[in-house]
Amino acid sequence: MKDEISRRSFLKASSASIVGGVGLTAASGSAAAHYVGLPVYTTTGLSVRNGPGTGYGRKAVAEQYTGGYIIDGPTNADGYTWWKVQYNGDGNNGRVTGWSAEGDNWLAHADFGYPCVGQVTQEHKSGHLALDIANDTGTNVYAARGGTVAVTDYESGGCGYYIKIDHANGYRTMYCHLSDILVSEGQSVNFGDHIGEMGSTGNSTGPHVHFTVEQNGAHQYVPGDLYDEIDNHAGLAKNYSGIGSL
Repeated sequence: MKDEISRRSFLKASSASIVGGVGLTAASGSAAAHYVGLPVYTTTGLSVRNGPGTGYGRKAVAEQYTGGYIIDGPTNADGYTWWKVQYNGDGNNGRVTGWSAEGDNWLAHADFGYPCVGQVTQEHKSGHLALDIANDTGTNVYAARGGTVAVTDYESGGCGYYIKIDHANGYRTMYCHLSDILVSEGQSVNFGDHIGEMGSTGNSTGPHVHFTVEQNGAHQYVPGDLYDEIDNHAGLAKNYSGIGSL
């Protein structure tokens, strides 16, 4: 977070389309109602306040395209609907919790969440079409969206133990370098289900999850800047000029 918008180069990413939208099992469009537990992201620099209203002190400004998830609300005050959100951190500030106004889609639904708690150690960029999130061995890894487990396998020279999950509309997520796999092929999973544990198997320099999102075989941009602190279940942002609502 910062007190001004925004160091992220989100919209300048080389990938043309970025995941997001509504509903973590099947798409439903961004107009659906908010609720506690919903993965969200900011579409503009958004104040994070100590309470639900403009009279409360501002703790931070969540940068545009910051992921989070709703933990309380709604409360109506000062002409706005307010939600308490646990936000991801960035390279300058840690994760922060506070109240933000829903506004005119300022706090948008997300179709995908992040798979674990940790810190970004490698961004999604040319030559590395994934986001690496590091933490301790054994850290829980969760399904980023509801779907069906397509692959559980081991690759000694690459991903180590890994999982692939198929989702609606041709989407697939992959979770690499696991120390343990807790699901089996053909199993149905929901968003946030515990599917494995972080490790450093395969071609890896330390415990982390190499996390990818594909649609019909094409890698999608997974937002996250180097050293961002990622909160489990926080929403992945979407580029509305890209794929639009899922």
